[in-house]
Order: sequence, then structure tokens, then C-alpha cells
Amino acid sequence: MIRLDAEPVHDCLSCGAHLPPGFGRVHGDADDRAHRCPECDSWVRICEGSAAGKDVSTPDPRTSPARNAGEPWNGGLSG
Repeated sequence: MIRLDAEPVHDCLSCGAHLPPGFGRVHGDADDRAHRCPECDSWVRICEGSAAGKDVSTPDPRTSPARNAGEPWNGGLSG
């Protein structure tokens, strides 16, 4: 159902990051709202359903930031 009386929400409900218009439709809940996004969650968890508000089994980066037993990657080259 398309609602013409309300503006679509293109922000993450968790962190407030602005999202592309189709993100909520693809990854969000039944109302096209994104509960988590790539700014505050991992793509693995998003694909498992965290953006739709579902509980998923993969550890949350907010509560387990170094779950791979090391420091988070900073974008630099190793070595």
C-alpha cells in the first residue's frame, strides 16, 4: 500500500543515518522502516534481518566490537 499523506522515512531508526530511498523497502520491516543500517550494524546481520527489526544470532558490533579477537580494521594496509 502506498501512503500519499505521509513522507517516507529514509533514516535509520537506530542511529539516525540518512539512507537511500530503497534501503527500507529492501532490508526494512513491513512499513519500509530500517531499524539498523550499515553505519551501525554489519552487512551480515542486515542480510539476516536486523534492519527489519528481527533478532539475529550473529554478534552485534555495538556489544561485541572486537568479536574477531583483534582490533577493528581501520582501513589501512596490513604489514
